[in-house]
Amino acid sequence: MPVVYTEGVLEQYFCYYLELDPSVIQYQCQPLGYHYYFDDKKLSYTPDFKVLVDSDNGRVEVYYEIKQRKFIDDDFEVEFQAKRWPVNNAGMDLILVDDHFIMQQPKLSNLKRIYASRRRGLPADKMVSAVKEVFRDNSSLTADNLMKMLNITIGEVYQLIYYKEIIVDFEEEFGPEMTLWGK
Repeated sequence: MPVVYTEGVLEQYFCYYLELDPSVIQYQCQPLGYHYYFDDKKLSYTPDFKVLVDSDNGRVEVYYEIKQRKFIDDDFEVEFQAKRWPVNNAGMDLILVDDHFIMQQPKLSNLKRIYASRRRGLPADKMVSAVKEVFRDNSSLTADNLMKMLNITIGEVYQLIYYKEIIVDFEEEFGPEMTLWGK
């Protein structure tokens, strides 16, 4: 797995969103920049991320600018629209993501927890088969019930989530009481 170098903590945290978004095929931090015009000047700009996304319209590239909300004022908004124009003109988009979105809890903590579980590697085939069997008979279960039924740990539940063997709502607090669904 390649190392991603970011320019700050917000960008680092945004990578968790990208890593666990099933529509993201690949992403690049600090991609090649482009020029835009603002106040009768030709200026250069490098977005924070270029992301290849699998969408209903096929694969599309989307650029992202990561910014703390305290730095977003009217002047920023006007210049940001000028930065969006060349990208929009090429059939892509430049999206602003602020710290309020990235830092939302419990989602960020959940994403970090699940991403960390990738170190466990792929879940054993036997465990995956047992999970599929359990969810044939149950539309949903709490993590606690699944752990008791299969004699597995919460870490193994997180591992199953990371490898998309079970589904969970990242907006809800993670732990033994979280609701799980089969895929």
